[in-house]
Formats: sequence, structure tokens, C-alpha cells
Amino acid sequence: QAEGTLLGGNLCTLNLLQGTEFMPSLVDSILLVEDDDESNVPTFDRDLQSLIHQPGFEKVKGLVIGRFQKKTGMDPEKLVKIIRSKKELDPIPVVVNADFGHTTPQLTFPIGGKGRLTAFQNGEVSFTILEH
Repeated sequence: QAEGTLLGGNLCTLNLLQGTEFMPSLVDSILLVEDDDESNVPTFDRDLQSLIHQPGFEKVKGLVIGRFQKKTGMDPEKLVKIIRSKKELDPIPVVVNADFGHTTPQLTFPIGGKGRLTAFQNGEVSFTILEH
């Protein structure tokens, strides 16, 4: 379970902010990331690792990954392999295939709001927006 500030967006775009004054603090956040059809498996893997190396990532409370477009070649097995290769993700809940990003249907999160994420061992997920 995790509670934190909702932060994120398109992973490639978020990574363009690295090293600038515009990169938001990752501390105490629930990260919500997705990617478009220009992404592919190796690019997503690399971009996620780059985000993990950012200052404050060790205090991220949870990670939600949006559903991928078919064109990217990402499938559940590849995504699980990527996630398991990131030891930094071990202590936090990670949810994949959420309905937001460059897919339909879409859910909009209030970036900067507060949320609670619960990922159960049986695969069920609960997400509550606490403040927006």
C-alpha cells in the first residue's frame, strides 16, 4: 500500500526534464507513467531505469504504468521481466496495464493531488484519489 503525491505522465517527456529546474521532486510520490507508440521494449526499459536513477526515487511510494499500444511490442511477460530487473522497485507496489495514456479508454489523474494505491497479492488493485 502507498499514499503519496500523484506525479507523472509520458515517460519520455518526463525524462526530458531530468537535470533541469522543471524536474519535479519524486519524494513521496506515486508515479504514473505511460508511453506512446514511438516507444518499444528496450526504450521503455532504458527510460524507466533513467527515471529510477533520479534523486529522490528511493522515496517513491508506488508506480502505476499505463497500458501500452500494440505497436510498441510490449506484452505482459516482457513488462514483468523489466520490472523484476529493477531492484529499486522491489519495496513498492507496482501496477501495470492501467487505463491511462495513449490508449482508449483513458483515465485522467490529478497530477499534484494525493492518492492511495493498494496492490493485493491476488492481482487486485485499489486506487483512491484522496485530494485533487
